[in-house]
Amino acid sequence: MREAGFGAWALLALAWMVGTFGGGWVLAWLYKRLHPDLAFYKLWATWSALLAAIVALLFVFGVVRI
Repeated sequence: MREAGFGAWALLALAWMVGTFGGGWVLAWLYKRLHPDLAFYKLWATWSALLAAIVALLFVFGVVRI
């Protein structure tokens, strides 16, 4: 198997960012509907960081391989 090039890493980074920020936005929007007093931007940051950490742990433990 050949080593992944820059294009593969760029595509992975783009997918990771879109998935993390998009998923964080959706979860923040849903949570905001349950708790309207909370700040949306803080919810978005929290959920995005949580999703990014989960994906990073999947890479670290070898569940996802490139």
